[in-house]
Amino acid sequence: MLTPTEVKARIPRTWSLFFARHGRFTPIQQQAIPPILDGHDTLVIAATASGKTEAVIAPLLERNWSNLQSFGSAQDKSPISNLTILYICPTRALVRDLYERLWPILDDTGITIGMKTGDVSLARQMPAVLLTTPESTDSLLTRTPKTFIDLQAIVLDEIHLFDNTPRGDHLRCLLPRIERIRQYANPEAKPAQRVALSATVPDPAGVAARYLHAGLREGVIVQVPGGRTIEAEIRPLYSLTELITALSERPAYKSLIFCNSREEVEATAVTLRQQLPHHADIFVHYSNLDAAMRRDVEERFAAAATAVCVCTSTLELGVDIGSVDDVVLLGAPPDLNAFMQRIGRGSRRAAHTQALCMPKSPGEWVRFEALLALAQPSHPFTPSPQRPKVAHPFTYGFRPSVLIQQTFSLIKQSPTGSVRLADLRRIAPPQITSEDIRKIVSQLTFTRYLQPARPGEWKPDEKLQDLLDQHEIYTNIGADVLGITAVDAHSGQTIAHTDRSYPVGTVVLFGGQPMKVAWVEKYKFGLAAAPGTVADDILRFRKTYAAVPYMVTQTVARSLGLEAGQMATLPQAPGLFLFHFWGTVWGELLTAVLITQGISAETVNEYCLYVHQPISQLPPVDKNGIIKAAQDIIVILANRLEMGRFHRLLPADVAHRAVLAQLNLTDFKQAYDNAHLVSERRIAEQLQQLLSG
Repeated sequence: MLTPTEVKARIPRTWSLFFARHGRFTPIQQQAIPPILDGHDTLVIAATASGKTEAVIAPLLERNWSNLQSFGSAQDKSPISNLTILYICPTRALVRDLYERLWPILDDTGITIGMKTGDVSLARQMPAVLLTTPESTDSLLTRTPKTFIDLQAIVLDEIHLFDNTPRGDHLRCLLPRIERIRQYANPEAKPAQRVALSATVPDPAGVAARYLHAGLREGVIVQVPGGRTIEAEIRPLYSLTELITALSERPAYKSLIFCNSREEVEATAVTLRQQLPHHADIFVHYSNLDAAMRRDVEERFAAAATAVCVCTSTLELGVDIGSVDDVVLLGAPPDLNAFMQRIGRGSRRAAHTQALCMPKSPGEWVRFEALLALAQPSHPFTPSPQRPKVAHPFTYGFRPSVLIQQTFSLIKQSPTGSVRLADLRRIAPPQITSEDIRKIVSQLTFTRYLQPARPGEWKPDEKLQDLLDQHEIYTNIGADVLGITAVDAHSGQTIAHTDRSYPVGTVVLFGGQPMKVAWVEKYKFGLAAAPGTVADDILRFRKTYAAVPYMVTQTVARSLGLEAGQMATLPQAPGLFLFHFWGTVWGELLTAVLITQGISAETVNEYCLYVHQPISQLPPVDKNGIIKAAQDIIVILANRLEMGRFHRLLPADVAHRAVLAQLNLTDFKQAYDNAHLVSERRIAEQLQQLLSG
């Protein structure tokens, strides 16, 4: 490893920009800068606030300085494209936050930097460094593909939030599309360098293989352990009265309150405004708020002396909202990533992380305890290269529904307004067969999204034209296609995807403010501000229910003294409660397996199911029986596994195989065969409490 002095010598231009004021490198910066400077695809893994952004952007700027300077010069009036570095973030808020951090640093260098999201349009000239999201990258590909001709590097920030999600698979399709444009313009060009960043990755080698290997190059993994100690208090939340009491007692001027739903954000903010005994500005923040409203909230919260911001996961990432003294979690998040991101927002300059965890049930209480245990590096379930693999219901499998979205996007990009099977074959990973691609296109033709054009080509049909008119082809997350959308009555900007429409004149609560339905159309309705009116309802959003992972519930089982493979039973006439501690997905599948074996059962929650007759052991079942059980509840499993917003448009057999590929049925079968039922009277009371979820 190079010494700090040797690393400094290799970045003469960017040392003064990023590191001189500190006079030193952080450990991750010292280790990551050299391989990035050498042009390697690199996965950078280190704790939050460890300087990962500088560890990546500084060597990329240094390595491409001459290109960046030539494009930034006044003499170069007409380059093919200014874009040299593409920096992809998971949220629009993070894009803006990074822009506000980086542009003052680059302002006097001649290097242009810009951002493009659903909230912010690009200036007329493409910058040398572009901060954006996967969806806006897709939009650029369809509108101005020449933008990417001279691209030299792609950065994927917070890659753990993308991987094994529809957005991660979306990225996997965008990367070869970008490379094809570059290679078409210059067949001799080397693949663009790829760099990914993350605070935690359970499978670094898998992530590197999926996102970093451009052409035949091997990726480099740079990982530095570390993180702040956690000081967390757990208090029960019977009602919002407990929250108000806690906020009054805790010595915090600025509090960030995380909720698990937008409806809960609204209700909590209303209660705090009415009942909080001391003065504090109360703000709300979630993704469906207008961009200007979100920015206003972030700026006003940062400037306020005493304030509370109630939010969803939109503020989990490093958006600049000033100092936060205290973080409160109303209800337990489903998994460790979300938990660590949320509590990490508080006391960022301190050596410890302070948080108040407020469970709404005993089940959430023990989930909080499990998440706190998993957050410790010494925990046996915590991912580590030195520890053996732990069984898990999720395995990586590319979601073919993303290819439907990509079909629509490729049509938009094509000069002929059409798509060919070969176009999809080039971007689909090997596990998606050419026959699957043919079936997908045939199904889209049958359902009137596509229609035949010239031989071997397809163009938009009626339903796809509706999507194109609504600009609904660039994302793989959110509500089902052609669902109901709430928009601003005057600007037409999307506010929310909802479960239903509302009659004209209905007043709904949104963003903490009453809004009236001004007009209604086929797929959408318009909302206008209605100050001083009483809301008839809270705007209802299309909901997705996050699955609680196997590792979390197994940690709960260990805390109760249960050993690996043990399932606790609790008699309840005429049958019994079976506490499997297998999490949401495998729990649903276990219930289905029992039903296929002639045993009446129903899911209770992520810890437990109810069997309507006494049993002393699980009935034997082969893998075909497990597959049949999964197929019986395939729609439920698809919803739990986040298969993407276009999943229901897939051919049935392709959709079913995609869900099964995510389930890790090999590990399920092994865990099923090794399971044995035990009656544990000593923990009967604790088990009874878990029935409430």
